Amino acid sequence: MGRRPRVDRTPEEKWQIVQEGIKSGNVSETCRRHGISPSLLYRWKDEAEAGAKAALGGEALPRAKPRRISA
Repeated sequence: MGRRPRVDRTPEEKWQIVQEGIKSGNVSETCRRHGISPSLLYRWKDEAEAGAKAALGGEALPRAKPRRISA
């Protein structure tokens, strides 16, 4: 069994998946349904919480590193 191809999801899609996992209480089932690992869901959840804190005047988010575009 090989690795699945990478799927780029929008921030809105990620947020919906995180909410679904939290509301259902069954992260494993949510991850299977969307073809992601539980660790990825928890990473998205942590990133969403950090962004919410920054938006509400908490600690600032670290600056994103610029991505290199290969030719």
